Amino acid sequence: MAKSIEVLSFTQTNELSFTAAGVCDGKPFVAATILWGPKGEKQPIFKVQEVNEDGESNHLKMTESKFNRGERIAIARKLKKVRLDGGLKAKTNEELNELTLKDLRALAKERGVSGTHRKGITKAEVVTLLAA
Repeated sequence: MAKSIEVLSFTQTNELSFTAAGVCDGKPFVAATILWGPKGEKQPIFKVQEVNEDGESNHLKMTESKFNRGERIAIARKLKKVRLDGGLKAKTNEELNELTLKDLRALAKERGVSGTHRKGITKAEVVTLLAA
């Protein structure tokens, strides 16, 4: 089952450190990066943290967490995609024109734009829908 993940904020604190906040299937989360990988080739990966009633965030064990493994993976995947795309910036028409129709439809689905799968729609029409 697909997870509904909405990224509300995405911040780069330094070159390889990021934080993000959002909602996954109605449950709020905060995520921060740690460096992972072989020495000299470490890459940032997102670790999902949970927000308690006091507004504090902390990482919990899987048995104590309100997120299951699949939700954690889906959140980390979504945040990695946002990080690699350059944050939550809006794409210009020129950037949209460089994407394939398949990529444009996927972007439209993420943004909640409908009408991109109708019969006979052109790439230019999908770009116009996304730009609006």
